[in-house]
Amino acid sequence: MSVEKWLLLSLLVCCVSCTPQGGQQSDEHLVQKGAAQLSYQPAHLQTESPLSLAIRTPAGWQLHKATLVGLSMEMPRMPLFFTQTNAATQSEANWQTQFLIGACADAQMTWRLELLFIDDKGAEQRLSDEFVVYRR
Repeated sequence: MSVEKWLLLSLLVCCVSCTPQGGQQSDEHLVQKGAAQLSYQPAHLQTESPLSLAIRTPAGWQLHKATLVGLSMEMPRMPLFFTQTNAATQSEANWQTQFLIGACADAQMTWRLELLFIDDKGAEQRLSDEFVVYRR
């Protein structure tokens, strides 16, 4: 291979590797918990900002209880209230909520989301997930 071709190929590889990839990065954090998928928005959760949580479950599941439990600080249990939204397919159910978490003296707070669903067979499905919220 000639020097010119090698330099041209090297330049091309450099340009491709330095070019941002198409599309925007998603501003959500996805977590798979068994048959359910949780979607936190934004991905970097901050205090005193609207936080969204969407849950996708198999069709027929009913959400009976949702709470946040502060793990890294003295906080009471906070209930979350979800609304069921239209599912993209008949084989799933979607749930959504928005909430705020107040600022704390801690720079970051660890929370546990606790969910209780009743599935289509009447059995309890308990799901939990821990996440961090950062002080603004």
